[in-house]
Formats: sequence, C-alpha cells, structure tokens
Amino acid sequence: MTNFCLKFFATGAFISYIPTAILRNKKNSGAGLLGTFEAFVLYLFFMPKEPLYQAMTVLGVILISVYVSDKVRFKDEKKDNPKIVIDEIAGYFTATAFLPKEFLIMVLAFVLFRIFDTTKLSFIKKAENFGQNLPEKTKSKYCLNGAAVVLDDVLAGIISNLIIWILIYLNLL
Repeated sequence: MTNFCLKFFATGAFISYIPTAILRNKKNSGAGLLGTFEAFVLYLFFMPKEPLYQAMTVLGVILISVYVSDKVRFKDEKKDNPKIVIDEIAGYFTATAFLPKEFLIMVLAFVLFRIFDTTKLSFIKKAENFGQNLPEKTKSKYCLNGAAVVLDDVLAGIISNLIIWILIYLNLL
C-alpha cells in the first residue's frame, strides 16, 4: 500500500489536516476530537445492528488501524502523530460496540471516550508504550508501534462501553 493511501486512512480521509492547518504548532490540535466526530458519523451509517457483524466490524477496524498506524510515515516521524485519527475511529467503535443504537447513548459514548482518551488513566498511559523495549525489527514485523498507537484508544473505548452498560443496567439510560 502506498504512503498516500496509508495517509488517507490514517488521517480519516485527510480530516485531521484541517485543525493542524488552522492551529499550527499546537500540541493539542483538535484532530482527535475531529476524528472522533468522524467516527460518530461513520458509526451512524456503517455499524451493523447484528452483534456478530458488529464484532467483525470493530475487530476489522482495530486490525486495520494497527496496520495503518504502524506503516504510515509523516515527515515529522512522531510515534503517535496527532494527524493519525484512525485510532480514534477504532476507539469510538469499541465504545459503542453492542450498545443500543440510540442518539443519547452515542453522544454519551462520544463524551466518555473523549474524556478517557485525553485524560489517559495510568494503565491506559502504559499501553502507549506497548512493546517499546523490543528490538525495532520485532516491532516492525508485528506492527507493535501501530498497536501502541491504537491500544490506548481501544482501552478508553472499553471503559466507556462498560460505564454505559452499567448505566443501562441501573436503568439510568
């Protein structure tokens, strides 16, 4: 796959270039928020209702995200480049997996996912360093750099999903 195609998928069809073009040299560019909003829209139109197909979709998005995040190259070569938002898509899809497809739940999943993705609880923060002590050849062979980029978002999505299920169980949603 060419680097142009990888960038297309990694940046959410280049959506992450919008805030970085406006807010030059800012650490928090807003690309993650925009990527999560894109995931919200994609979820509306493409997430199937059947649990088996949902599981296949979420797993497929996670695997593609790991591969793309590992292989894409930008000029600045940051490990978790803020232009990469495919991990936000994987995280939001995880946050909404197997939940009722209701607007309030989708918005709550959005808010919780953004909170956990940005605040980075200690074990989520550790996930960002997944496999970093291994030799570069091993990391490259098994896409471990991509896994480190995506894993923290998937964990934030799992926590968000569990909280929503608890709220549903308690009849608060």
